[in-house]
Amino acid sequence: MLISIRFAGLGGQGIIFSGIALARAASLYERKRGNELFAVQTQSYGPEARGGTSKCDVKISDRAEFYPFIEKPDYLILMSEEAYEQFIQDTKSNTIVVLDTDAVGSRPDLRYYEVPAIRKAKELRKPIIANIIMLGAFIYLSKIISKKSVIRALQDISPQGTFELNKDALEVGFELGKALRLQQKET
Repeated sequence: MLISIRFAGLGGQGIIFSGIALARAASLYERKRGNELFAVQTQSYGPEARGGTSKCDVKISDRAEFYPFIEKPDYLILMSEEAYEQFIQDTKSNTIVVLDTDAVGSRPDLRYYEVPAIRKAKELRKPIIANIIMLGAFIYLSKIISKKSVIRALQDISPQGTFELNKDALEVGFELGKALRLQQKET
């Protein structure tokens, strides 16, 4: 098993935080059929840091040795139109795209899910949690690792006083992912 995931958006959206949480959850807390998983995470962002395009790549494997860089991800999670424009060409025919409904205007010619993460975060009056809502939806849709493992990772890395907020945001995203899956089955 080797799965590659790319999170992409704008600097300041928590893209890298989401990737770190996923990699930590997979490598420290997840077990598949009793075996541990391994993860590697890389990140890059433009010189602007805030507002420039940002990406975080995560590879998850059941083997300890693998090349850390991603050429064409299995999953592409997009939180801005700029990220879409920069990274959509790095996909393969079976890449699954999870995109923010409002922040990404384009739609790929690939299998994709629309998650209203930014809108939901604004409705909750906590725009800072959109990345965790998106992570929760992705966790449900992909079934790569468990919500429990991600919660444990968030507990480790959340800044002081923000763990409960992040945990609640993950749950909101998880429920959005569940609704999308049900919607897909109905059509």
